Order: sequence, then C-alpha cells, then structure tokens
Amino acid sequence: MTLLAPLFLYVALAVAAATVALHFIVTRQPPSSPLPTARFAPRSSVRVTTISRPEDLLLLLVRASTVLLVGLAFARPVLIPERRAVARVVLADVSRGVAAIEEVRDSARSLLGERDALVVFDSAARVVRGGAADSAARLERAERDGRLSPALIAALRTAAELRAEADSIEIAIVSPFRASEVDGATQAIRALWPGRVRLMPVAAGGESSAPAPGVDVRGAPDDGVAIAARLAGLPAADPTVRVVRGEATAGDSAWAAAGRRALVRWPAGGAPPGWRARATTDTAGAVVAGEAVLVYPLERRWEPDPDAAGARVAARWVDGAPAAVERAVGAGCIRDVAIPVPERGDVVLRPAFGQLLRALAAPCRATAGAAGLGVEALRALAGDGPLASREQVAPPDAVATPLVPWLLAAALALALAELRLRRRAATPTRGVEEEEAPPREDRTPRGDTTALARGGAAARVEAG
Repeated sequence: MTLLAPLFLYVALAVAAATVALHFIVTRQPPSSPLPTARFAPRSSVRVTTISRPEDLLLLLVRASTVLLVGLAFARPVLIPERRAVARVVLADVSRGVAAIEEVRDSARSLLGERDALVVFDSAARVVRGGAADSAARLERAERDGRLSPALIAALRTAAELRAEADSIEIAIVSPFRASEVDGATQAIRALWPGRVRLMPVAAGGESSAPAPGVDVRGAPDDGVAIAARLAGLPAADPTVRVVRGEATAGDSAWAAAGRRALVRWPAGGAPPGWRARATTDTAGAVVAGEAVLVYPLERRWEPDPDAAGARVAARWVDGAPAAVERAVGAGCIRDVAIPVPERGDVVLRPAFGQLLRALAAPCRATAGAAGLGVEALRALAGDGPLASREQVAPPDAVATPLVPWLLAAALALALAELRLRRRAATPTRGVEEEEAPPREDRTPRGDTTALARGGAAARVEAG
C-alpha cells in the first residue's frame, strides 16, 4: 500500500500524540460546595479520594483511533497488487463490420489474463476491468460502425491505470481493420503510445476489395444535391449509388435489387414513398447521419409510416426522430430521405452538407465501408520496437482510492462511540480508595438556645 498524500497521516500522528499527552496531564477537580462556619457544619463524613490508576483508557483509545483514521483517509491510501511482467489492454471490435462475433470472442479471450483490461468498441468505447475474460466470452455484435480513435483514447487511459502493477504494457487490437474505422485523428492518437501495438485481424462483414462507390444524381443541374455532390468530389463513373431527386421508377428499384447497389429516393418536393405528413410541422436544428452532423434550421413535414416494418434508420433529427430510413431490396437497398434542401442560402455549399450527402449516398449496409486498411496504414498502426515500459507511460491524472469511504465511515462510527463513552465517564469513577473521617461532635447542649445565639453572633463577627 502507498499513500498519495502522506503529509495528512503525519499530521494525524502528531494530533493523536497530543491527545494522549493531554489525557494524562489534565486532571478532574473534585466537586465543590459552599462551606459554612465550622460551628454550623452538618454532621457528615469527609471523603478523601485517591486515584489509584489512569482513568478512561478506552475513551482515549477511541479518540486517538478516530484521529488516525481521518488522517489516513485524507492521505488517500492505494493498494498496489503484486507486479507482473506484462499487463495487456485488449481492444475488441464489435461493430457491424465484423463478419463473425465468435472470432472476436475467441481472439480476445486468448489474449486476456487475470488482471488485464478489455476495451469494447464500435462507434463508442467502454472499459471492462474486473472479469475481462468472462466479459469477452459474452460479446455481442452491434449495429453501429466501428471507430478506432475513441477506442485508442480509452486504451491509453486504461494503460496509465495499469502502469503501477506491471513492468511492461501491451495494447492489442482485434478488428477487421476497415478503412471506415480510421479518421483524421487516429494516427495522431496512435503516436501518443510509445510502444508497439499487436494487431489481430478478423474477417470483415463485407468484401475487403470493394471499390469506392460512384454516385449518380438524377435531378436538375442547379439542384442543391447535385451541386453538393460535385463539390464533395463524389465520382459519377460506374455508379453503385443512384440519388433520385424526382420520382423513382420501377426500373430504379430493379437496378438496386439486381446487385449490391443503393437507390436513394430524395424528393425535391413532397414526401418520400412510405412517409406521411406529420401531425404538426416544426423546425429541427440539426440532422445526424453516421458521423456527419448538419446544424441548420430545417423544416420537418414528414414522418415514416409506422406500419412499414423492416426499415433501418439511416439518419435522425437532433431529437432522435427518423430523418431517413433504409430497406433491403434484393441484393441492394432503397434509402428514403425526408430532409428538405433549402433553395436559398449557402447551406449546400458548406462542408457539413457534403459530409451529410456522403453518409446518405453511402453503399448499402452490407458493403458500407468494407474497404480494408492498406499495408502501409496497418504497419503505421502496429508500429515497431519493444513493448511500452512503465516508465514510458504517464501516470493517470486521477487515481481511484476505494479505501477512503470505508476509512471515513469507520472514523464516523468511532466518533459516535466516543460520545457514548464520554457520557459513561461522567459517572463516579470506579477503582478509587475512600477513607471516612470520624464525625464531628457537637458539644452544644440541645436546649441551650442562648449559646446558639452567641455562636451565631460570633460567626457574624468572624464573617464581617
């Protein structure tokens, strides 16, 4: 065990020592009462009290223990387990890009030790510390895209927490390593890790050699979507995605069903097929499709028909309501979009609208983002050299101290016990020796009132 702030314990030791010293220095004074003239002192015995041993030792022990427990709690003790050679942080990809989740489970369990950590990620990441191997055996495939950047950030933070219990730390990634899982920040985050990274590829859910999709926009040349497609650099040759700004035909649906193609029905006016008018028309401040976010006041006039089943939400308004849905048809899919495109303003010229168009004009879910990382990208992600040593890993900003609440609870319990013991100590002390003096004799005759009067007068003179 180590203390993060040992100064508080030193102060508590000094206060406890002072408490013990004051306990033996301070003595209790005997009770006092008004003393009359000796002549009129009542007949009673005189008690002489002698202390034979120190009193209230249990009360002293409780007080000193309370002070020490409070000081130890503020010193923030941390239990350090036995150090091992290698601690491992395993990143398990459970996104929809994984072909078989069983392969991810087996690979993760083969890497995880007793005190290793597991980072489960798709578009977000969560860390599992206790029973990581058991948690890996219960992994389930998610319906979201994978993102390596948040997973690497979680791994770096977890590695900082493991540095105190291992000589070296290793990060291992179990993933299909699709190109869509890497963004502009991934390489910068990877550069923060000083050691190599173990890569364990698993089968991807789509074809790893799928080419970049071409997009064919069917609409007027000055249509906002057509302009945004040209500005976004979406290729028009060999299209696998068709965006129809007018009314889609049966031939368009047959084209999508014949192969792994996507038909995007995005009417310039009116509702998409399978949508109905909302009860009240309002304005939404933003729309989200995948990682693309467009912040702009857009009118919401349509909502999907609740009787239509089997649709996947491809885009949502800021409050979570569907803005675009996707349905499978044959080997392809049909995506219906109910997002209005303003005819005025520069919203279609913004990069955010281009990113939204890329997300809505992506291939079907079966092949979306299926392209794998290249050899050079995988080599840069893995790195070279030895494992990261504990000296190379920065300590965490905040250290968990689970013992502190228990120490404070124990100090509070002792403080309550001290109140009870103090009340018991207020009673007459046991273990004292009492010596009774002989009673004082009164030689004044009981019938001599004159003598009593003279005695009273003498007493008044002495008092005066």
